[in-house]
Amino acid sequence: MGKMRAIVAAGAGFAALAAWAPEAGAETLKGYTYMPVVTHPVFQGLEQMAEEFAKATGDETTIRMNTGGSLPISSTDITAAVGDGVIDIASDGFFLGNIRVGGVLRLPLLIVTRDEYDIAADIMRPFLEAALDKQGVVLLGQYLYPLQVAFSAEELRSLDDLKGQKMRVTSPEQGEFVQRFGGVPVTIGAPEVPTSLQRGVVNGVFTASAGGGRTWKDMLKYNYRLGPNYFNSLVVINKDVWEGLGAEKQAALQAAATRACATITDALFSQEAELTEQFAKEGMVITEPEAADITAASAKMADFWASWAEGVGPDAVEALAKVREALGR
Repeated sequence: MGKMRAIVAAGAGFAALAAWAPEAGAETLKGYTYMPVVTHPVFQGLEQMAEEFAKATGDETTIRMNTGGSLPISSTDITAAVGDGVIDIASDGFFLGNIRVGGVLRLPLLIVTRDEYDIAADIMRPFLEAALDKQGVVLLGQYLYPLQVAFSAEELRSLDDLKGQKMRVTSPEQGEFVQRFGGVPVTIGAPEVPTSLQRGVVNGVFTASAGGGRTWKDMLKYNYRLGPNYFNSLVVINKDVWEGLGAEKQAALQAAATRACATITDALFSQEAELTEQFAKEGMVITEPEAADITAASAKMADFWASWAEGVGPDAVEALAKVREALGR
């Protein structure tokens, strides 16, 4: 009887697979993002991209997005996984280990407004494209989170309160900021943050209210709104897959990715103030930085920019010089 049930179940499974099988000749690209929450604007924006692209191709080529943690891919290995063909298309906010020149956009207190970021991003695009090309990856676009500010489960109302705190950081450059103010930087992917906060592996995080703030707010009590940098995510595709799409599908995917990146960025920025106010009403202690704190932070980080670029290489030196000239810094 058990064997018969197994046969029936197997038959039902095959039937279900047949019902969902793509049409003959159809292709499904495997997509991935570090974002583990399907209701977050990032995942929703990427789903929008997938839907627009599928519609443009008449469902001949589709994208199936997977959430962060659903595949055995570390957040820091996403771009490498795309280049290796493990996944076809992805959004990657933790690419600096592979694309070091991109750190120019994350240098603490180099870029302090969204307008400045847009200027710097335009300058940096060819540098990012060249670095990605060496890894067999094509850049489709990028989206931006609001300023990364400090959240913690421990008291955090000033720069002095960073001393001794274990802070989850999203880049080595952000880690330098933490170290210079006496904190301990810890690099972990987004899916690991909740358990790390619960176990005390980290005390706090640098993120935006519209980013990880909304996801982890119940484990955080303080928000000190001095931010060392913005956080950008690249939307990338495997180069061989890209070239195999052909000109028409490439144009459709590029257009869908551009719109999705703009939609995600606008959603994140529009929600920042609203969410921060909501956190305060729910009991989180929100502290705006004093002007002296911002001045002190800038002064302490200024010498780091050039030394960082020299350590990365000639491309970083050239890119940083162009960005500093454009921003008057």
